[in-house]
Amino acid sequence: MHTIEELDDGRAVFLNGQQIKVSDIPIFRKTLALNNQYYHLQQEHPDVHTYVENGRRYDIAYKVPRTVADLRQKHQAYQEIAQTNNGMLGRTPDFLATGTAVLAERSAFLGHNQYTNFGENAKHYAEWVKANDVFISHALQNPQLDRSKPINAIPSGYAGVHTIERRPDGIVVSGAKMVNTMAPIADDLLIFNPPELLLEKGDTSYGVAFATPLNTPGVKIICRKLLDHPGYTEDDYPLSNALDEIDAYIVFDHAFIPWKQVFVENDYEMSNRFFIETGIFGHTSHQDEVRGITKLEFATSLAIRVAHTLGLDHFLGVQEKLGHLTANLELIKGTITRSEDNGHLDEFGIYTPDLQALLAVRASLPSFFEEAMQVTQRLAAGSMVGVPGFAEFDGENGQILDQALSTSLASAKDRSKLLNLAFDLSSSGFGQRQLMYEYYHGGDPMRIRSKHYLDENLSAGNAMLDELLGK
Repeated sequence: MHTIEELDDGRAVFLNGQQIKVSDIPIFRKTLALNNQYYHLQQEHPDVHTYVENGRRYDIAYKVPRTVADLRQKHQAYQEIAQTNNGMLGRTPDFLATGTAVLAERSAFLGHNQYTNFGENAKHYAEWVKANDVFISHALQNPQLDRSKPINAIPSGYAGVHTIERRPDGIVVSGAKMVNTMAPIADDLLIFNPPELLLEKGDTSYGVAFATPLNTPGVKIICRKLLDHPGYTEDDYPLSNALDEIDAYIVFDHAFIPWKQVFVENDYEMSNRFFIETGIFGHTSHQDEVRGITKLEFATSLAIRVAHTLGLDHFLGVQEKLGHLTANLELIKGTITRSEDNGHLDEFGIYTPDLQALLAVRASLPSFFEEAMQVTQRLAAGSMVGVPGFAEFDGENGQILDQALSTSLASAKDRSKLLNLAFDLSSSGFGQRQLMYEYYHGGDPMRIRSKHYLDENLSAGNAMLDELLGK
């Protein structure tokens, strides 16, 4: 856990064309405070958020699950962390912590080269992260420059991160990654490549995976435009003035990475295997989808609260729309439970959630979340668009607004604050970023669905077809 001032550690963070100190940006300070709830909950609710191993207490995310009960405890912890930010922070420390937990046991396949043992490096890094409860951010998506070409055919050198020099003490890398969420306020950065856009034979120098502190010389964190609204309060913008997950474009400019921090190098095939075969993907997916439940339940509850406050929830058509949202929520909850119940012990004795069930959530949750936002938009409609600035309640028109906007269902201020929340989630830049995040943070939705179809076990269905068709 950090104070905001501790993040002024020499990291090169850029915002609106200027290099800045992290502590100077108010929304960074607020986001860090929410992120630190991960650490506070270990102290406030240790029976759920921690476990003891070899006489030492660790966050539960680092526990290697051996049974379904272990996954359920982790589920509860993930959910409680997500509830502190309404599911709006997708990359709290527990996300990669649960991935590094299994990395330590599954890394041997990474092999070695003449300079170092990659498997041992990954194992020792994971053990160090666990011992120090380090907050890791990760960047895997390569910039979308020209997807019609292999990465090595794009001459700028910024189509990904690649090795430009190999030395006895480490490698020098340059290049870029497209979206690095939470980078300005994390401790360490994990770089690897996504499995859905596989590297090819000519991409060898891009076949890297490594970790490095965010204040490493040559690393630049170039933040996107912020989504908060200076000059307005959290009554006006209850979400976007409370947090911003801070996506950034990451540039490596001749950054040196010691061999002990390198897990894959000069090996495009191993790079393609890294995310899946280390186990990081399956276990971070479990954390991510539990966080998704929280966000979907928040959006569903908001739509229902808006319907009630505007006196719409006694109409059958509105009830049907709201019932569709609650049915969606139950389907997601049930599928995540299925992923836990139908998990299996892998060859390392790690109880792994059922990936097919988790991918079903990933394929469905974004559209369910979008539907909740659309229902909120259509119910709140002009009511939320026309809410005056909250400062008006303290001005000369305050008495008029109190009288004009109050109903038997809500006071003028409570009604306005709810409608501002509805606008912030469903229609503001913050809300649209949240929607984009749900659709794309887990990979290309089309590829997720196509892979799901290819991997589905339909043996029972095919047996029925064969019997009926006489085969």
